[in-house]
Amino acid sequence: MTLTAAVRGISTRTLSSFLVPLAHRGSRCSPLPRYLSQTPITCASAKGPHPERHGKKAKLTEGVAEHAKEDPSKVTGVPQEPSTGPPPPPLAGRSTPDLFNLSGRTVIVTGGARGLGLTVAQALLECDANVAAVDLLPEPSEQEWPAAREIAEAKGLKLTYDQLDITNQEQVKSTFHRLFSSASSSAPVRGLFHAAGIQLLMPALNYTADQVRKIIDVNTTGSFLVSQAFAREFIERNKHLAVGAAEVLDGPGSHADGMNRLAGDQGASIVLTASMSGHVANYGLECAAYNASKAAVHTMAKCFAMEWSKKGIRINTLSPGYIRTAMTAALLEQRPDFNETWLKGSLLGRLSTQDEFRGPAIYLLSDASSFMTGADLLVDGGHTAT
Repeated sequence: MTLTAAVRGISTRTLSSFLVPLAHRGSRCSPLPRYLSQTPITCASAKGPHPERHGKKAKLTEGVAEHAKEDPSKVTGVPQEPSTGPPPPPLAGRSTPDLFNLSGRTVIVTGGARGLGLTVAQALLECDANVAAVDLLPEPSEQEWPAAREIAEAKGLKLTYDQLDITNQEQVKSTFHRLFSSASSSAPVRGLFHAAGIQLLMPALNYTADQVRKIIDVNTTGSFLVSQAFAREFIERNKHLAVGAAEVLDGPGSHADGMNRLAGDQGASIVLTASMSGHVANYGLECAAYNASKAAVHTMAKCFAMEWSKKGIRINTLSPGYIRTAMTAALLEQRPDFNETWLKGSLLGRLSTQDEFRGPAIYLLSDASSFMTGADLLVDGGHTAT
């Protein structure tokens, strides 16, 4: 018997029962890889004519089409799930303006009583997000808060405020649990903008241990605790978003399907406010403890991104340069020489304003940055470029 005749004598079911277990041996409890479980194996049957026999040559596609009519479970011996086809590309069919829209989600803002945090909170409301602001102060700024409340009321959005010490782990855990639990199902918590932090100008030789600890505790430990609490609550409520190792290798939907889910339409985004000072020693500005605390935030965010990227969470840092705020205005009154030093360091020849961080913050929190995690967005007027 020729080799061709021998092959033609093997039935489809016989060939399938041999090949499929061979390709998947060692994985009895795991679903078959998609390329095996959903692709019928076609060959000539001992009972049926070969496509090229008995008259006119049959088209190969017709033979495949006829075979595909069979129940795949009968062919492979494995129950089949309905094929939904490949997942659509991330963000497919969405307009660019829509990528920046934050409707249908709630964002927690730390340091939200005033300053940069409250400015970003207003920007979030303008982009249709609900906002849960927290800060160490008992009440938000009487001068700035009314504007945010007016935006929320005009749009029918939810704006809340809670007092929170970000260095108190139990308080952070309980507050975040309550904020996640109280968010409506139509606007779940899917974002964190962390702006809380402190600064202390002092020559490195003069710091006490307690002064260093306080800066590290607020700027570094505080960033860790709020990120941790957010991630715990989000992951617990969104276990369906997790992409495990088995899925990455050969599970239903595979890695691409899972990553599409994390592209933005269901995942979450954390933005930690770091600083350009985490990259450089600010010339003429003595604040070694502050710079060290912000450098730690940069590395921390990268580590979080590595751990949480498969669980539906993106995390990035936003590093501002010098910002003209009430705090810096008071500092410049005491040290007017700083103004000239800072302006010389800026390629744009000026300090930034809080409003100039609305766009970067919205970008990082929105689906527009869906392929960005573990990165730092440096917005410093070119200060660190020279």
